[in-house]
Amino acid sequence: MRSQIQKAETGRAVRRRFRLLKRVLMCLLVAAMWTAPVSSAHALDKNQIIQMSKLGMETNAIKGAIDGAGSELKLSPEEVGELRAAGVDEEVIKYLEATGHVEGGDEADGGEEAPAPADDEASGPAPAPAPGEEEESKEYTEEELEKLAEEKAKEINEEKKAEEARQRKIQAEARKLPQAKRAVESGDNMSAAKTYLKFLSLNPDPEGDDFYAAKFGLAKALYQEGILSGAANPLLDVIMAGAQRPHFKEAFYMLEELTKRIGFQPPLLEEMTKFYVGDMNAKFKNDFHYYLGKFFFDYGRGDLAIEYLDKVEKGAADYPEALYLKGVAQLEQQKQGEALKNFERAIVAGEQEPGGNEEILQLGYMALARVFYEVGYYDVALYYYQKIPSKSARNASATFETAWTYFMKNDYKRALGTFHTLHSPYYSEWYFPDLYILESAVYLNLCQFDKSKEALAKFQQTYLDKRPVLEKFLQETTEPKAYWTALTGIYQKDKPKAARNLPPMFANAVLDELEFYNVYGVIQTLKKERDALKQNVSALGEFGQQVLGSVESQLDTKIEEGGILVQQKLSEVNKELQDWDLKATQISFDIGSEEEAQLERRLRNQSVEEEGVEQGTTLLIVADDFTPWPFEGEYWADEVTNYRSRLRSSCSAE
Repeated sequence: MRSQIQKAETGRAVRRRFRLLKRVLMCLLVAAMWTAPVSSAHALDKNQIIQMSKLGMETNAIKGAIDGAGSELKLSPEEVGELRAAGVDEEVIKYLEATGHVEGGDEADGGEEAPAPADDEASGPAPAPAPGEEEESKEYTEEELEKLAEEKAKEINEEKKAEEARQRKIQAEARKLPQAKRAVESGDNMSAAKTYLKFLSLNPDPEGDDFYAAKFGLAKALYQEGILSGAANPLLDVIMAGAQRPHFKEAFYMLEELTKRIGFQPPLLEEMTKFYVGDMNAKFKNDFHYYLGKFFFDYGRGDLAIEYLDKVEKGAADYPEALYLKGVAQLEQQKQGEALKNFERAIVAGEQEPGGNEEILQLGYMALARVFYEVGYYDVALYYYQKIPSKSARNASATFETAWTYFMKNDYKRALGTFHTLHSPYYSEWYFPDLYILESAVYLNLCQFDKSKEALAKFQQTYLDKRPVLEKFLQETTEPKAYWTALTGIYQKDKPKAARNLPPMFANAVLDELEFYNVYGVIQTLKKERDALKQNVSALGEFGQQVLGSVESQLDTKIEEGGILVQQKLSEVNKELQDWDLKATQISFDIGSEEEAQLERRLRNQSVEEEGVEQGTTLLIVADDFTPWPFEGEYWADEVTNYRSRLRSSCSAE
């Protein structure tokens, strides 16, 4: 009997110790779940709830673990069924449903119980256990529980020590941030950047003020050093932190420069439309609204562009530009009337700026001239074309379009005078293949057949005879980079092989494109940034290597983009020449048939005198009057836009 009592007491002691070990392990599990980040390996899930239940963990403790898991814990109705099947306390399951941890839990609370399975379903084969289910149902021995508890306690302790050590390092590096800020202000950018990078590498709280200050400091240091691509991402983080944060304004103006110099305007910037800037000064609000308007304009989203450009107030620095962009956006929406008004307002606003805004004035004049040309108001179009200064880079285009305008209004005298202007040395490098076709057509209309043929011969000599060289270049050049290298090297002393025979006039057709100019500017900026990075890459460590790789990748991408642009434009030139060649052939046939017709008329009307051709075919206009002055073979810059022809028609009457 005594022996039996001793055995019973020994058994109770073992069970007590076993239960104690289980409680220790359960506490450790709960501690791990509550102290670890939600996204870590210790996040609470269905399997851990089953394991806690099998370990005999108290219901309140399991509820505490559920509360600690937060919103990350979501179970499907199927998983809840697995909990029931595994013997989890119904109180725990109801708590999961009541606290919103079960998907569709609200419906489940108010719905009816699922019907019991039919006998034939119940008698079917049991489903195969899910992976790990057999392991979950395993009964642990006392020794295994002791070992598991020790390992878990050690793991938690090590994690706690590591986190404490990390926090100490973060605090130590955070104390260096004011010194880094002073370094940026004094121009010691690389030293400051190194400090900021070391702090950020410790993964501090992204919602903390130190994190925000470090991101801004890093962006500013790299920006000031000319490492714009490196500054871009931390600057974007600062911007996206919101307009009410302390460095938003300064970050915004740096963003403006990055957009201008390296084309940095990721789609994420659309999020700025959610920012409230109503409590900021008028200048910043105007700058902010203009930037967003231009951002949406560049992305081809006209309605949003107009919405934000409308918010730029009269008198703002970008007010004339905002009006002009609104006009362009409205043209794309086929709103010509509103577009014309905004072009006119842009010109007035540009004139009112101190010293005048010459760029906007010229853009506005050209826009108005082209719109009026399109709708057939040729005299109005000529009025605006003539406002482009003779020394402007747009003068050649304006003069050439003026020739077309005179032609369309049948003013051949002025059209021929404009052709004469465009043949001067001042315009010799411009690509105007249709100039000779247009000139030939005018002479044909005046029955000046020899001159019409002469214009076609000049077209052949100037353009068509050189076309085979262009075709060969297009056939032999296959890579975008080769196109870019050839085009940009055409004016170098040591020209790339591919560019040596390409006529400059074809290259000029590409160089005149605004898009080419923009890509070229970005490439030059990236090259400077790459050189600056190479000098400082050691100070920036791994981050510097990453940024350098990113810059080189962007540079390659931009060069490829530029090369594709060159290829497309030269292909367009080649196709255009083919089309003009066809038109030249048609005019040549017309010349032959019209010559025959004129000869027949003269034979039928021999008594009718032929109209002669007056000598001295150009005039120089002086002030409001004009004085005839024969062209003597020398062009003068102040006279070159004022030539008039006095050539009369040689056509015989019907």
